[in-house]
Amino acid sequence: EWHYYVINVEFPVVTLYVDGVTYDPYLVTDDWPIHPSQIDMQLTVGACWQGGEVTKPWFTQYFRGSLSGLTIRPGKIESQKVISCLQACKEGLDINSLESLDKNIKFHFNPAQSILVMEGEDLENMNTAVRKVAYINSRQFPTPGIRRLHISTTVQCFGEDTCISILDIDAVVMVLQPSEPRITITGLERLNLPTSDLQEPEGVALFQDLHVISTVTRADAAAQHTAHRPGVQEEIIHNLDYCDVLVLGEELRPEQESLQLQRSALLGKHLDATNSTSGMSIYGVDSMSNYEQVIRQVRYYNLRPGQMTERRFRLTCSELNGRYTSNEFDLEAAEHTDRLVSNIWKDGTLHTSPSPIETLNF
Repeated sequence: EWHYYVINVEFPVVTLYVDGVTYDPYLVTDDWPIHPSQIDMQLTVGACWQGGEVTKPWFTQYFRGSLSGLTIRPGKIESQKVISCLQACKEGLDINSLESLDKNIKFHFNPAQSILVMEGEDLENMNTAVRKVAYINSRQFPTPGIRRLHISTTVQCFGEDTCISILDIDAVVMVLQPSEPRITITGLERLNLPTSDLQEPEGVALFQDLHVISTVTRADAAAQHTAHRPGVQEEIIHNLDYCDVLVLGEELRPEQESLQLQRSALLGKHLDATNSTSGMSIYGVDSMSNYEQVIRQVRYYNLRPGQMTERRFRLTCSELNGRYTSNEFDLEAAEHTDRLVSNIWKDGTLHTSPSPIETLNF
């Protein structure tokens, strides 16, 4: 089973939270200092240094299990309220119309809201309270499948020779497949770039007219009972977690060309970026509009454009760590030098001389 651990260190006080609740662990070993190690830097989760009673000192009693994630925040601790909120499950049990619940009914949830205990004396009030128990799932795209429920009932009898027992009940809640989003990237797919623009110090913006939208297909009540009837496309607003700009074909030559993004473009956003000769990655959970704003500021630099062959780029975006991905948006760029007509004034007369068009792909 999975648990959520948080350790707050505010020297000399150390507080352990398990599933959002403070927990006082039982010390099972002496607190020996960690001896110097031949390893320069080492991170060990939940371990002890055993150096006084063994021939060869070593780490022992360390964490054995699976980690779904590990975050270290030096210089800052969080309050119990924040920790409880972070570990709260997106799905669980709840009570509808809590204000209408009988005042004599006592109830409490565990921190994850996966267990609900109700106590009462009146049978009818208990039946009414149980009918108000609901399953909630606040995920925008919940994972489909079966959620199993187990209901057990205990009866307390006073002054009776025998007491009745009530059988346990097992039930399931079926979470249906959600309407999956379709992330679509659109924009100008071919750029004809003047040589003079490529040689400018600020480079050339590749995705100035980029648009990223997400739609889902909603089936209306009539369509749900009609096979093969298309639903209604509805645009939704949600977050992305990364967008990649890939260089197709030969990698960039760092001595003369690169993709760049000013750090100022990321200010006020939950985004960061890395780049290399094979492309650029923009990542972080943020809105589609913020991603649009940042991608539109990705610029291509080329110090010697006339020496380059064809240049093609591919942009893809994702959300939920790749669970949903966009279309592959391909962009082709071509250097264009226009000398179709040369205008020359001689003796007050305009003379025009045709000149060939020179087009180089890069």
